[in-house]
Amino acid sequence: MALKKCRECGHKVSSSAKVCPSCGIKQPYISPFKGLFFLAVIGWATWSVFLKDDKSDTGQKSSSANELGLQTAVPVDLPAADTTPFVPPLICRAAIAAMFGRDINTLKVGRGEPLGVFKIFYQRPSDSKLYSYDCKLSGNYVIWTESGQASNRWNGSGYVDFNVKYGIEDNVLVITEVYGNDRNSVYRFGKNKK
Repeated sequence: MALKKCRECGHKVSSSAKVCPSCGIKQPYISPFKGLFFLAVIGWATWSVFLKDDKSDTGQKSSSANELGLQTAVPVDLPAADTTPFVPPLICRAAIAAMFGRDINTLKVGRGEPLGVFKIFYQRPSDSKLYSYDCKLSGNYVIWTESGQASNRWNGSGYVDFNVKYGIEDNVLVITEVYGNDRNSVYRFGKNKK
């Protein structure tokens, strides 16, 4: 267990730490070998798709993505499901807070373009760096991306590592990160959040 730099704030943390004691981000150190391994797996999957026989069918493409734990991006143009008693900006704020391990009250919301897109802002206390995310609701899914970035998730095409669902159970907002390998993460927010 070596001391490594936190990917968020740069403070030294144990390579096996689950949360940075300085800034609170989940998984503060991600080994570059994991990234290289993931790239190797993606490269192998891409190579195998392009060099497969004509005898194989499209079902095998999906199983390769499923084996990698990837999911198909959800449609991005559906009307939002019922959000009562919550409002869409709060749902976006809660989803971004949950995914990035932030206190929901540290995030601010602004209107984006087009209508129905919300800008979620977070300013890191250690260096005042500003992070911005675009967020919208489609069906019972939260669609998000870093502001100014295109992604499969935002475009509703290709594969993503996880999708984000929302639901309301007994006046509690439930945000779920849905992964392809059933290791979902569930977060709950009461109505008293600002």
